[in-house]
Parts: sequence; C-alpha cells; structure tokens
Amino acid sequence: MVAEYFVPNAYITPHALLGEGPTYVPATDELYFVDIHRQTINGVALPESTSSTFHAANNEEPAPAIEVFDPWVEGASKIQTTKFAEPIGVLALTPESPKKFVVGAKHGFAVTEFGDAELKYIFDVYQTNAEMHSIMRFNDGNVDPTGRFFAGTMVQDFGDDGPAPIGTLYRLDPDGSVSTVFESCRIPNGLCWSAEGKTMFHSDSPTKTIWKYDYDITTGIPSNKRALVKIEEPNMVPDGMTISAQGDLFIALWGGSRIVQHDSKTGELKAIYKLPAEKVTCPTFGGKNLDQLFVTTASQNESLDYVWNEEDAKKDQGGEIFRFKVQGHSGLPRGVYKGEF
Repeated sequence: MVAEYFVPNAYITPHALLGEGPTYVPATDELYFVDIHRQTINGVALPESTSSTFHAANNEEPAPAIEVFDPWVEGASKIQTTKFAEPIGVLALTPESPKKFVVGAKHGFAVTEFGDAELKYIFDVYQTNAEMHSIMRFNDGNVDPTGRFFAGTMVQDFGDDGPAPIGTLYRLDPDGSVSTVFESCRIPNGLCWSAEGKTMFHSDSPTKTIWKYDYDITTGIPSNKRALVKIEEPNMVPDGMTISAQGDLFIALWGGSRIVQHDSKTGELKAIYKLPAEKVTCPTFGGKNLDQLFVTTASQNESLDYVWNEEDAKKDQGGEIFRFKVQGHSGLPRGVYKGEF
C-alpha cells in the first residue's frame, strides 16, 4: 500500500486568497510567493532556528516518518508585501534576486524589483489583440536548466465549466525573444524538468493528467508528449508541481487537500501527504539544503471581500503555507533566467 501522512499545521499564515508560486532564494534563505487575487508578491526571511515534530504514516505503512515544522507564530508579522496594479502568476529568479524578478504578469513577461510596485514589460504577448489582452492572465511557469523562462496563460475569470482552451504556454529566451510552445491550454501548470534536463513535465489542470515530454535542452523544444499520471479521484485536479533530485514528482491536488508523490519514470504513486486545506496549489523545495517542501494553498473563500477569521480557519487552513521534510528527497536548484534586461 501507499504511505499516507497528515501534516496537521501551517508553518506561516499569510491568509492568502490564492497563494501560488512559492520561490526559494538560496542566497538569502528567503521564501517568496504570490497572492494572485490580491495582486501581491510576498517575501519572508526564514528564521535561523525552528522547531519541528515527526509524524508517522497514518496507515501504519513501513515508511519513514516525516518532519513537520511547527507554526512560526511571528511569521505573519514578518511577511513583506508589494502590491501591483495587476495580478502576478509566477516568479522567475534572476542573478539579482531577490531584489529583481522576471514575472509572468497579466499581459506578459515583465521585470520588477521587490518593494517597487512598477512592472517593466519585456514582452506583452497580447498587445495586438484587445479582447485577449483584457480577459487573459499568466498563471504558472518555471525556468529550464539553461535559463529559459516558460510560463502559460489562462482566462482570468470563468464559470463552472472552467476556462476556455485559449491559453498558451510561452517561452522567454535569454535573448529576449518569445516563442509559442503549446496552444489551446486551459490552465497551464506544474512545469519542471528532470535532473539532467532531458525530460520535461507539465499539466493542463482540467485534463487531470501529468504529461511527460522529451526535452531538447539545446533548442528548448519539448516533443513526444505522453501521459505519465492520470488523476482519477473526482473533484481533484493537478495544480503546481516540483521534482526532487532523486526523481520523484510532488504534485499539488487542487480540491484534494494533498500533495501526491509519484515516480517520474513509471508514474507509480509512492506517498500521499494530506493537509488541512482543500485547495492545495503549489510545492517547492527550499531550505539551505533544499530538503524541505514549502506548500502554498488557497482560501476556501477567494473573494476580495473575504476577511479571514479563526472560526473558518478551524475548518480549513487554506491560504497558509506548510513546511515539511520528506526523508530521502531534496530539491534541484531552481532555474535562474539568464537574460539581460
């Protein structure tokens, strides 16, 4: 059987409406993330000392315990926030991070300095299409091992049927040029690469599938698309995703209150990490040894009018960030965008 764990508590409590894009900066031991609905980038310096608790698998599988970091009571007061005039979907590190990021903003790829609310667009992908310029926004993305920034677009507002398949996955090369990678996306998500850079993983959330590609690291072109993992559980869709140096995928399941761990070669489900938050959005490895998972989540009520309260939090800790260790796994260094701007 598959080992199942429960992570009982959040680590820091930003009360995000739609927390996404966790990004660890090794040089400064800081964690950054976005709140898409509030149109913010948020940063927090991790404390030198922390306490943690070990938790065994719930189903008594012969698996190692996981180390869950105890709540950091001062975390919320130490989070720094920069608010923008439009939503930010994803962050890319630059050699100057954390002072400077390249981001997937509403209309395209832009440069910003944390603490400065100005966005300087490198490329506005919908500049010549007024309708798409209005209704689309950037969502998830990542930087490949050679410094190319991939990020995808989706419809910003949609109904129960989900967003129309009119999104696009774009690639920003270090020379500043932008190319179309995939079209007809609904919610592009979970982009990452194997340790040697020869395999790419990606999902379009409503397909409930993790796709695997051969990746030409010289050209930045993926090929030979095939299904690796199909999420069969109802009301759960794959959201953000990361890969360990040991070759396992850690996938956030929106609507599933969990991170699932799959073998990136075979697709085998190896472990389930359940969280007290239904809308789990994205994991990333961080910490000085890149051996800790930081997981963002979204609030049960994503309305801008919503005010966080303790009674709601007793039922669901959505909007907070979780932090735990998975024994035997550590992350790959996050890609850095290599372009000049």
